[in-house]
Amino acid sequence: MASLMRTQTLLRACPQRCAFTPVKPTFAPVSRPAVERGALVVMAAEAKKDQKKKMPSPVKRALLAEERRLYNKSRKSACATRVKKVIKMAESLMSTADAHSEDQVKALEKLVSEAYTEIDKAVVKGILHENTAARKKARCARYKKHVLMFAGLYKPAEDSEDYARFLRLQAKAAEVRAKEATQKPKAAAA
Repeated sequence: MASLMRTQTLLRACPQRCAFTPVKPTFAPVSRPAVERGALVVMAAEAKKDQKKKMPSPVKRALLAEERRLYNKSRKSACATRVKKVIKMAESLMSTADAHSEDQVKALEKLVSEAYTEIDKAVVKGILHENTAARKKARCARYKKHVLMFAGLYKPAEDSEDYARFLRLQAKAAEVRAKEATQKPKAAAA
């Protein structure tokens, strides 16, 4: 305490050379009589209440990892949502006889392209692996192909693997049309 008071007194004596700054400890030459010339005086810093403390490295890493995890989670969720929308629409189109409408097939194709875009963005940002993205995109394409076969807009070659599925989907489409044809007169009578 006494040395701080002496330092302040010395600084008041020579205001043109040194100024008292309470930011951090500094070394400043002090003008004194010729005998004590060249001495250094260390001034203590006053603590700032709003001064940021340095964050420990492991804590900072953990915070950044959590931020990245949440960002990646939202991207993955967006990809999954797009794929689910494609699947849901494809299944609804195959459960009704309206799959023959090209407008609905175009709507499905639009959903597929949105899913592809979202998946590709996730791959570019390093959130999804390329193989995972390829699997998700193939799944969307498979459902689209099934809808096209169900609607009769796509017919695979007779020697391909999909021909048996095409025949099953055509039989299912005929059943759905017959079922809806029997339900319509009942609904009109009521």
